[in-house]
Parts: sequence; C-alpha cells; structure tokens
Amino acid sequence: MSLPDAFQAFLAAGIGVIAAALLFVWWTRATAAPAVAARRLLADSAGKTALIFAGDRLVDATPEGRALLRQAREGSTDWDRLVSALAPRFPDLRRQCADLAMTGRESIAADNDPDTLVEAAYLDGVVRLELRAGAARTDPAERLIVAAMEQELTLLRNIGDNAPQLIWQCDRDGQVTWTNRAYLDLSDRAFPAEGDTTLTWPPPDLFSDLPLPEDSAPVVEHNWLSSAGTIAPRCYEITSVHRDPGTMHYAVDITEVVEAREDQKTFVQTLTKTFAQLSVGLAIFDRARRLTLFNPALTDMLGLPTDFLVSRPHIGPFLDRLREARMIPEPKDYAAWRAKVEAVEAAADDDRYQEAWNLPNGQTYRVTGRPHPDGALAFLFEDISEELSLTRRFRAQIEMGQEILDSMEEAAVAFSATGEVVMSNRAYRLLWGSEGHLGLRVPTLSDELAVWRNRTAPTPVWHRITTAPTPCEDTVTLQDGRRFALRCSALSTGHRLILFTALDPAPAAPAQDPVAQTG
Repeated sequence: MSLPDAFQAFLAAGIGVIAAALLFVWWTRATAAPAVAARRLLADSAGKTALIFAGDRLVDATPEGRALLRQAREGSTDWDRLVSALAPRFPDLRRQCADLAMTGRESIAADNDPDTLVEAAYLDGVVRLELRAGAARTDPAERLIVAAMEQELTLLRNIGDNAPQLIWQCDRDGQVTWTNRAYLDLSDRAFPAEGDTTLTWPPPDLFSDLPLPEDSAPVVEHNWLSSAGTIAPRCYEITSVHRDPGTMHYAVDITEVVEAREDQKTFVQTLTKTFAQLSVGLAIFDRARRLTLFNPALTDMLGLPTDFLVSRPHIGPFLDRLREARMIPEPKDYAAWRAKVEAVEAAADDDRYQEAWNLPNGQTYRVTGRPHPDGALAFLFEDISEELSLTRRFRAQIEMGQEILDSMEEAAVAFSATGEVVMSNRAYRLLWGSEGHLGLRVPTLSDELAVWRNRTAPTPVWHRITTAPTPCEDTVTLQDGRRFALRCSALSTGHRLILFTALDPAPAAPAQDPVAQTG
C-alpha cells in the first residue's frame, strides 16, 4: 500500500470516529434534555402545587401535586387524570393547553375565580403546571381537593335520593342511622303520623330481624312488608352488607316477580293435574331430545318403569325400551327399525308425523308428533283399539245388512229425511238400472222419480209420494208391461222405505247389476 492510500484510509477512519462521537453526544443530550428540563422547571417549587409532564406521562411532581392527582377517579393516563381533577374549576384546561408547545406559556384562570390560576410552561418537550392563588387565599390544591370531595358527596347524595331502591344503614344495635329518600317515602306511607304529630328521627325500621353479615360477603333474603292495612303487602329482596360501624341494606321490590312465580307454579300444577287426568299418553322432549315431561297415562299404556322415565332418557333409548317391551311395531331388521326411529323424529319436527302402531298384543296406538316452541317435541299416544274394534263391528253390521237386502227378491230403496238415497239392494239396481247409494254421487228422491216416471206408464202415485209423504200403496206398470206393487212406508227415524214387488214373472234373461258392471 502506498503512503497516499494509507493516509486516505487513516483519514476515513478518523472521520468515522468523529461522526460516531458527535452522534453519541447528540443522542445523550437529546435523551437527557427532558430530564434536565424537568429538573429546571421543578426547581424552587417546594411547598407549591406543581406537576411536570412529558406528553401524557407524569415525570415529577411536588407532594402537593401528587396529592391533587390522587383525587382523580377517571382517566387512562396521568394527563387525563389531572384534567379530570381540575375539571370542576378549569373545564377547558385540555383545550387551553393544546397550543402550549408553540406559545411556550399560558396563564389560565379558574371559572368564577380569577385569583386562582393554572400557570403552564413548556420547555424541551416537557410541561410544567402550577396552581396559584392570591396571597390571602388558602392553598389552591387544598381547595380543589375539598371541592372535589364536596362534588363527590353531592353526587352520592343525589344517587341515594334518586335511587328507586330502598337504601338504609343501621348501627351495631340495629338502629337506623341513615336512609335514602325512597326509604323515607315508604316509611311515611306505611306508618303515617297521627293527627298533628310530626315524624321524628330515626324513622321506624320497616324490616325487622334482618340477618347481620359477619364478613364482607353480602347476605340476601326475601322479606314481606306489611303495615296493618295502610299499604298492600309487598315483597322485597334485601341485600345486607357489613360496613363499619354497622350494616348497609339494599331492598328491591320483587312483588311482581314473586307473584309471577306463584302464578307460574299454579299454572304448572294445573297442567300437571290436567295431564294426570288425561287418558292420552303424553311425552315431551326438549331441544336436546331428552324426556322432560310425561303423565301417568304414558306409564300405564307403555309399561315403562317410572324410574327410567324420571331419568330423562334421550328419545333414542326411549324408543329402544319400547321395542324391548314390544310396544312398537316390530321391524324386519334392527337397521330398518332404527331408520324408522330417525324418520319419526324428523317427521314430528316438521309437524307431519302421525301413524297407527299395530302392536303384537293386538292393541293399536295412534302416535302423533307435534313440534313445540324452543325446539321441543311432544308425542301423544292414544289407544284406539276399542275405536277400531267398534268401527270394524259397524262395518261388519253394515255389510251384513247390505247382504240381507241384496238377498231379497223385492226391490228396496231407502231415503233420508232430506230426500237422499241412503240404501238400496241389488234387486232395485237391476230393476231401475241405478247405482243407488253405491255410486260416486248420492242420488236424491227427485233423481229416482225422474227414472221411475221415464220407465213406467203414467200414474198419480209419483205425485202422491212427493206431496204427501205418508204411507201409500199402488201398482205401477213398466214400459215392457211388467207390473209391480209399490209400497211406501215412513220409518221412525224420518226415513222413507219404498218397495217394488213383482206381480208378473221375471223375464228369462235378467239384466246385470249396474254396480257390478262399473266395479
């Protein structure tokens, strides 16, 4: 390396060292400037209410300044807390100090008190605030602290007097020592003064024998207030808290809540009694599909043990037990049955599940599923075995009666009191070519008279049947010359029976029953 190159390298290194040293000196002075400025601004502040801030952070303060800051209850930063503490006397302090970095100094007078000032000064990024008062005035910090305490006391009094709850304090002997306005108003109404006498202090104790909490844990109890008829009985929830030298009590009127609970309890009892008297089995499952309510009829019908139902089984195990007890239609295989169970739940959830369960013991249950509010499901089990048996017997009797009518040689037709065909036999349908009561449309007396008139020789008997519904007899002649004896009889139920008896031999090839042709 030549001498000029070495010199250049040495020169470059020297310049770098000098630059680093200058940078270090600048950084040291820059970081130390706020602390130096704070010491300068707080110098000679003994006995004064002075505070030093760097931005929103408190850097230093005199004891008087720190005492002032401790009075603040609101604010997330030191600066916010100071603004909150001074707000009663200096409501615009934040705005008035916003341009302090440019103006360097501000003198801010208190509202309605020009002798009380906040002197604000700015130096090297820090702000000094000092509270000052006139020469004959007391310390401004003390006055602000007293003002804050008075303001808080006024606020607490307003809260107590405006609270709708009853609030009162008792000493260790249970004597009332303080009450809010709501307590006094209720006391005046419950125990009004007699004649010209005036109310005295302390007011009467509205609630006697209240528990005395032994520690900081509150004690809550319900207590009814009655005043010998002066006011209606009211129920209060009373919270008692131990506070030296006595106990604080807070009472909330819960009469409506208690009455609503009693009404609900009575309603539930009424429902329970009603469900217990139902002959229909009832099972209600909640949104989690667990059994929440059932009645005695369900136990009797399904034969499930009560302890199992009380355990609130899920709908799956519930139906499993029904299958084990053979109280559900037996499927061909378990997988198919399980799919049917899931279909039962889904169908009931859509308000469209209804099915007749034909049980192995010969009974038949009609099972209906209905959704309820909050996702609950209700299943109704009705024993329709007797109903189905009665229906089958009626159907058998009707079919037997129809067979007896069809075996008669006489053509017979019966009309209701309103003139509709209610029954006819095979001979009648063969004679007149009518479907009678077995057709899709129920014919009337007028319809049948039109057929009779069209297929017989003129006769006044048809008119007598329509105008005088009394028993009558006559002979009618068909267009082919056959004669029939007609007999019209009135039945006790208001129905009318008309018989056609053949007086001539029947033709060799009788017509086919029109009902059989259509069937």
